[in-house]
Amino acid sequence: MIKMNIAVNDQSLYQILAQLSPFGKNLPRTEGAAKTAASVIRDAWRGYAMGGSLGGIEKLKNPSGGYARSIKINQTGPLSYEIFSEAPIAEWLEKGTPAFDMKKTHTIGPRSRVSLKGYPYLIVPFRWGTPKTVGFRNVMPQSVYNIVKNKKKYRQTKTLETTHYEPNARGENVERHEYSGTDDKGIWGDQLKAEMGEDVTPNMVGMSNMAGQGGKSSGYFTFRVISSDPSANPRSWIHPGIRARPVTETVAQITKEPVSDLIDSALRGDLGL
Repeated sequence: MIKMNIAVNDQSLYQILAQLSPFGKNLPRTEGAAKTAASVIRDAWRGYAMGGSLGGIEKLKNPSGGYARSIKINQTGPLSYEIFSEAPIAEWLEKGTPAFDMKKTHTIGPRSRVSLKGYPYLIVPFRWGTPKTVGFRNVMPQSVYNIVKNKKKYRQTKTLETTHYEPNARGENVERHEYSGTDDKGIWGDQLKAEMGEDVTPNMVGMSNMAGQGGKSSGYFTFRVISSDPSANPRSWIHPGIRARPVTETVAQITKEPVSDLIDSALRGDLGL
């Protein structure tokens, strides 16, 4: 877990609180300011998680709503709060990770499959945004979108209500979806080919217009395979690792002045200064 703490550490204030509490009194403005300050820090951290700027730290290439939602506040005292995240990505970003071979790490998870040769593999979906959408790492150009959105000429792949079970690399039976071309001609709809347009890049090849159960469109996807087969390119699917980023330290630096001013002003109000 990665956490930050905000606390008014002046011991004299706690002595004042102790003296006032028997009379049912406290420092309402200061306590309110401490709560607001915690929200200011949390929101600055969340802003970075959603793809915003944070000092000179490199922006996230893949902003995450899950990461942002994981950043929460816990009150630990009348004038102290803890801002924390239990999301694994928070620790990965803060401490960094070494490079690793995804052919070894990603092919043994619960969604893995096993080839006819007995080698574990994983199918990785990549979702594509339509032109002008935001929040997607991959966005197709208008010319490609004109191809894949045409349901009359470009058959969707429909997710069926039927499923089946297949073992994963751990020997566990996993429920798998079944698919069909929407005109029932084959088990898969059309897939984008390089010769379909001059703007079709290698990353777009194989793109499918996926339809969820009931025929409702669920998006545009390409699918790639990470395989542990020894014949696979040994330099493929090597994750470069994550360089450590001082996220919480930078959040503390950029919020220090506004938080200090907020609490100082509230304290003066409580003490009638």
